[in-house]
Amino acid sequence: MDSRHLPLLRLAGLVLVIAGLVDIAALAYSLSQGTNYPAGWGLFALASGALVFRGSLLAAFVVRWVACLALAASTALLLGMPMMQPFSLTFTQLRLNQGPDLDSVAITAAVLALLAWLVWQLGRAPIRAARHSAGLPQRSMLVPVLAGVAMVMVLAVFLVTMRIGTTANNAKILAEQKVGPGYRFHISSLRSSQGDNGKSVVGVVIAWKEDDIQRIPVHWLE
Repeated sequence: MDSRHLPLLRLAGLVLVIAGLVDIAALAYSLSQGTNYPAGWGLFALASGALVFRGSLLAAFVVRWVACLALAASTALLLGMPMMQPFSLTFTQLRLNQGPDLDSVAITAAVLALLAWLVWQLGRAPIRAARHSAGLPQRSMLVPVLAGVAMVMVLAVFLVTMRIGTTANNAKILAEQKVGPGYRFHISSLRSSQGDNGKSVVGVVIAWKEDDIQRIPVHWLE
């Protein structure tokens, strides 16, 4: 079999292993500092990176499939995020410097760049030729792309349904009672659970006006 694909796999595997180690180190540091860190892919990156580095075409396909899914979902989420809350709230957050911090923007950009690079690197011609020589089918990446976009669409539908109805109105009324008149309200999260004392509803409502933004926790029993 032609071995021109092996250097490509080794490079991709090495990058994945390094990314996994960085993620695990960041998780350990955040735990020691008592801060939150959105980890969860470090072990996958380490394990899959080791397999890809050893030349596994199957592992390379799985990594590329997952990278396509994550890249499509992340891109759709970033494009759709401004429409998931009122534009006036977004503009107020930006004006009051309450938008995303530079660290979060940098990390997001780095992750997206890594995903895009993996999709490209693991789909290069020598790797496709190696799969063909090994008798492995050439799979389209359209499926993970559509799945990633569909996940965001499901999330959008859930958020829309969460923010309408009696429960949503009750949350806004409770928030208004806490901050007073003059604010507009946007439900950030809302969930309910059934307990011994009845249905418990917990949520967070963002209250904002031109010069102020507050996150109001709400809780009541139905």
